[in-house]
Amino acid sequence: MSARLKAGLLATALCTLPISTFADAASPLDARVDEALAKLGRPQLEALIVTHIPELMQDPSVAGEAQHSAAWSPAMPEHGIAAITETDGTIGVGARTQDARYESTAYPAALASAASWNPTLLEALGHSVGRDARDRGFNVLLSGGANLTRDPRGGRNFEYLGEDPLLAGRLAGYYTRGVQSNHIVATIKHFALNPYETGRTQYDVSIPRDAAMESDLLAFNIALHLGKPGAVMCAYNMVWGSHSCESKPLLHDILRKQWHYPGYVMSDWGAVHSTKASIEAGLNQESGAEFDTAIGFGGTAMLQASSASAAALKRIADAKTKGTLFARAFYAPAQLKQGVSDETLRTMVRPILYGLLANGAEQPIQTKPVDRDAGYKTALEAAQQGIVLLKNDKAALPLSKSLKTIAVIGGHADKGVISGGGSPTVLPFGGNAIPQKGSEIMSQQVWVPSSPLAYLKRLAPKADISFTDEADLKQAEASARKADAVVLFIAQWSTEGRDRASLSLTEAQNRLIATVAQANPNVTVVLETEGPVAMPWLDKVKAVVQAWYPGVAGGEAIAQILLGDVNPSGHLPLSFPLSVNDLPRPKLPVAPPLTEGRPESFKLIFNEGADVGYRWFARSNKEVLFPFGYGLSYSRFTYDNLVVKADDQPSAQVTVQNDSGRDGSDVVQLYAEGQGTGPRLVGWQRVDVPAHQKRDVSIPVDLQTIARFSQHDNRWHVTPGNYQLRVAPSATDKGLTGTILLKGTTIDGSKG
Repeated sequence: MSARLKAGLLATALCTLPISTFADAASPLDARVDEALAKLGRPQLEALIVTHIPELMQDPSVAGEAQHSAAWSPAMPEHGIAAITETDGTIGVGARTQDARYESTAYPAALASAASWNPTLLEALGHSVGRDARDRGFNVLLSGGANLTRDPRGGRNFEYLGEDPLLAGRLAGYYTRGVQSNHIVATIKHFALNPYETGRTQYDVSIPRDAAMESDLLAFNIALHLGKPGAVMCAYNMVWGSHSCESKPLLHDILRKQWHYPGYVMSDWGAVHSTKASIEAGLNQESGAEFDTAIGFGGTAMLQASSASAAALKRIADAKTKGTLFARAFYAPAQLKQGVSDETLRTMVRPILYGLLANGAEQPIQTKPVDRDAGYKTALEAAQQGIVLLKNDKAALPLSKSLKTIAVIGGHADKGVISGGGSPTVLPFGGNAIPQKGSEIMSQQVWVPSSPLAYLKRLAPKADISFTDEADLKQAEASARKADAVVLFIAQWSTEGRDRASLSLTEAQNRLIATVAQANPNVTVVLETEGPVAMPWLDKVKAVVQAWYPGVAGGEAIAQILLGDVNPSGHLPLSFPLSVNDLPRPKLPVAPPLTEGRPESFKLIFNEGADVGYRWFARSNKEVLFPFGYGLSYSRFTYDNLVVKADDQPSAQVTVQNDSGRDGSDVVQLYAEGQGTGPRLVGWQRVDVPAHQKRDVSIPVDLQTIARFSQHDNRWHVTPGNYQLRVAPSATDKGLTGTILLKGTTIDGSKG
């Protein structure tokens, strides 16, 4: 059946629907959901609780234009419900193969965007990624990572938003708002306590419930409250003895009962281990069912690659012939086992309909070309605000455009910038700047064609700018000796499915930096890494720029920062430790081997509890290489006139002065500690301050961040007494301090 015929059938079916409460977007949402639910028969209910990977189905063509989606479920036009079409989207619309048809805007990694500390930017970024997804025909975006960085070696850290629950939660919430402004569903993930890739389907997290509520789960709670995502994705790992996707404490007790979450819970791909336990815990949808050992929620027989019968295939053929592929003839007989009742099915489906209808995602999508220009503009702004200047001795940066010679070395800076790997992989416009073998893309290194070298030459046309590949150490040394300044690019790839073995760069990369620094006293190192790295060469170079995985506009943004066209304003969303020995778990988890072909679980103790990242280093009296919240600027900011208030809404007000001749942006951070708790971020504000001017900044205290969760009544309590408030540019800076007396307060934690 042609795409045009399919679209015509769908449009005809929708046009013949009777006018109803369901079709009236102005009607109360619950009433619309109830009406839709009442009309669905068992086959349709079963179809909604499973999404399939078209490429792994017996006949991918049944998914039509969605056959390259991450997962899919058929449309029900007779009920006004479009097909569910899902795509990965952490850094843009995901690609599964190197096919130019699936090229899209590659945005900066989530961690890079988090370094902006800018909720407004995250909302704009979410809107842009969501728009791209919808233009490509998707109505569910598998994006909205809220896991905290408990270990800087985690392979998926670049997909998340740092180590602090308030920062990560707020940014994830605003990002979700932006995504869903496109009438598609955003997915907060991976719920929960899922910081490692090593043994990710085997480790069983051990952490006191109150500590979990005050850290990772607090981030999720804040994100859910602010963003109201249509879906939550449960994780691969186990928590408190149960797989996340069949964890009653997580899905029922916390997510549903305490937080009153109305949307649906989808599984991660391959994370369903049962039917009965998963349903009873509160899992609504088995996603990417073909990844599971056995399809726990059943679904339509014709879609199961492992069990598609001749009769099922005949029904597909008949449906195609009759033009009823998207009508009732599509649904196969029930396959659910263990006697799941119609009532249970309706209970499972109701949140799915709620998530779709709440965001207008049940409507059919008219695909169109991705807005490449608009995407680039947003990606550029995100890269500019997320790049962090870590070191700048004697104002080595910005580089003068009047320099005669600049040596650019390494990192394939002549070709582009590196991106993270795994399911969030985006095939950028223009393809992979460094072609790889094979058509599969998610396990390959992808280099986004945004050359820092090309933009440096464009912005400093009078300088003689050369490039040397890092593999040629002798030539790199020779180029450095002849240059007035050196920009040395270091790229390190990280990917889903594995953690970094250490914080070290490769031996060759460290040797390159040391050699070049010895040859030239004016070296700037630009790090394209997912996160922190050890820097044994730090005192030998003049400047260090943390560029992360900066996306399609990365080359331009890096060049603008280096040459001063843009003033750096990023601040670290996580700590850079001195050594792995300073981490709560110096050694990565060691997953036991498979037993009789099945994974054996093992305990993973989170001994840091709620004290993640900078809280752990403060508690342990450990110094760090660069602290959480740190970031330099070409401007100079000073703080003065601190006033703290302890009324019904405690707050701190401070005056920020820009003592330089350059306009700049600062991130003013507010920390609180006292009554047995160490420093905790309780608020912040990003502020633009023109040259030689000042701005008054008022920051409310988020009381839930210093409250303690009680397992006795499942509520949050602020211990009465004195607390020290500190306004500072990082977690370890002395800043300005004041003391406030807080009365005992109980907080309704269900509202974030």
